[in-house]
Amino acid sequence: MEHFDASLSTYFKALLGPRDTRVKGWFLLDNYIPTFVCSVIYLLIVWLGPKYMKNKQPFSCRGILVVYNLGLTLLSLYMFCELVTGVWQGSYNFFCQGTRNAGESDMKIIHVLWWYYFSKLIEFMDTFFFILRKNNHQITVLHVYHHATMFNIWWFVMNWVPCGHCSVCADNHSDQLWGHLAMFVPSWLVVFPDRIHDFPDCSLHELLHDLQQEGSLSEERPPEGPPERVCDCRKRTHQQLFFPGKQCEAKEATEGLKWQSR
Repeated sequence: MEHFDASLSTYFKALLGPRDTRVKGWFLLDNYIPTFVCSVIYLLIVWLGPKYMKNKQPFSCRGILVVYNLGLTLLSLYMFCELVTGVWQGSYNFFCQGTRNAGESDMKIIHVLWWYYFSKLIEFMDTFFFILRKNNHQITVLHVYHHATMFNIWWFVMNWVPCGHCSVCADNHSDQLWGHLAMFVPSWLVVFPDRIHDFPDCSLHELLHDLQQEGSLSEERPPEGPPERVCDCRKRTHQQLFFPGKQCEAKEATEGLKWQSR
């Protein structure tokens, strides 16, 4: 393994030039093998995970999703603030900025960019949660390509150009901050469904009718069918929202088919 790593280092040096010595000895940056192995394991899980979960009940992962999204939201906020202040303090030039022109500000940027690189490893969990929850339709080619390549790309960035204009590239990741925040809020509502239960327990067509009376919506046609059927639909919708792993009972499914055939 050491011989293989030495060969890779020689090849990278011949192709890209000498590495930046400021990141020498940093976690995961000395050699490429750990980054490559983690990426291969990620792709294997993406391939084998859905097959393993095919005949199993999906996991809700509600509690861990809240912690995960909150953690990444805070990390993204920290990186965003540190990058903005580092670029401001170092008086970065947005047209042509070298990698060794800002002194201490460059080192501040390098430390933040290492966290940005490491966050790409943490974000592998996005796909793992999709697999555990059996949301396989969200595991697209673009999704897998993005996660598998970003971790590798930023290993090379951190070893050869760990500051300068690369800070501008990472600073444009505010969509990641808002994305995790957008996922955190619904997951909080799912973990604490009792708060939602405080709303009036009325059917959907009653709620739409009340809004129409206030002038907020145009007249809506109430759903057809017996009242007990509407109640069953509400119960199943509630179960699918807050308990995605719970399957419909055979009796309910049979009744639904009979009602639709009328």
